[in-house]
Amino acid sequence: MERQFEFTKKLKTFTYILMAIGMVATAIGFLTDKNRAWSSLLLNNYYFLSLSLGAIFWMAIQYITEAGWSAAFKRVPESMASYLLPAFALMLIIATLGVKVLYQWADPGTHYDAFELKFISHHLHEKAGYLNLGFFVVRTVVYFILWWLVIRVLINFSKKEDANKEQAMHWHHKSWYYSRVYIFVWALTFIFASVDYMMSIESMWFSHIFPVKEIISAFVHGAAAIILFIIYLYYKGYYNFVNKSHWQDLSKYVFMGAILFGYAWYFQYMLIWYGNIPEETEYYFLRRFHFSQTLFVLSIVLNFVIPFSLLLWNRWARNPKFLMIAAIVFLLGKYLEHYLMVYPDIVKHPVFGFTEIGMFIGFAGLFMFLTFNALSKRKLLPVNHPYFEESILHHIPH
Repeated sequence: MERQFEFTKKLKTFTYILMAIGMVATAIGFLTDKNRAWSSLLLNNYYFLSLSLGAIFWMAIQYITEAGWSAAFKRVPESMASYLLPAFALMLIIATLGVKVLYQWADPGTHYDAFELKFISHHLHEKAGYLNLGFFVVRTVVYFILWWLVIRVLINFSKKEDANKEQAMHWHHKSWYYSRVYIFVWALTFIFASVDYMMSIESMWFSHIFPVKEIISAFVHGAAAIILFIIYLYYKGYYNFVNKSHWQDLSKYVFMGAILFGYAWYFQYMLIWYGNIPEETEYYFLRRFHFSQTLFVLSIVLNFVIPFSLLLWNRWARNPKFLMIAAIVFLLGKYLEHYLMVYPDIVKHPVFGFTEIGMFIGFAGLFMFLTFNALSKRKLLPVNHPYFEESILHHIPH
């Protein structure tokens, strides 16, 4: 039962190959089209960062709600937090070397012609107190320090729980308490981080719903990534206790996530389109009519229609193969959603070649390597968790 995950040589080699493809794609991207390369770097780093932070949010929710069924899986989100430090390094590179390429406010003369600058310079000046290079870097450092500190505290409590069976309930209570701290800290900082890294790409656009939508997306798509790791471990024989009840409860996060995404997306789109304020509607007009209406509609299909339809039926929701398909589609939808946030303003036209595919593969390889490596460092099952037995014996009457 206390079997430890083995990060095999074959699996390591696979992740190395993925990362090598990513490095080649990155090099070619910067040699051929710097705009695409910087856009893809920001897109992928933000994408996997949000999955990592969303996974810890998922774990914190399990602690706060005293959920017993999920206790056996907590090692997966803990391991996904390993991406935080590489994400910090990459975001610092973006915030210093790539900021003028990616963000209109950082170098208005490059992104706007003289006629446009005449009308928007006043608005940019009013935002300069927040949107300036120095403060942008400072905020990035503060975000990551706060995220790292709180996550490190939670993981340390988890390690102490593993090491001391007699004090397990004490450390569990500590985790329960600091999970609330994490949720507060992360929600507050991620509001500003999503505005900084994604919304401010188009410096004249704003939406009060955008950061809420991004918080929801990080949570539910992080849960989808957790599900894929659990399914992989299940098929490798590590989680042999998993039954249909576990699959059904896990599937609820993707099903719920599809509904929440659809609601938040429509709420933002409807209010902006109905309000018909030029500064707001221009954002959607560009993406829907000037960039790609096909991708615009496809993002809704991938994030809502397909996962909602697949998991609407309990028979499919309890099947790991259908759940895996729904989770993969859901995660692809998140990538496309962020692609539509970045590329229309910087690259100006839809393009999806070796730079985009290769860099995504490379980041996926890095994310998998870090997660699997962290999983191999500790016992896979938290046997001292107060709700561990409840988790492995979980059953929902059908």
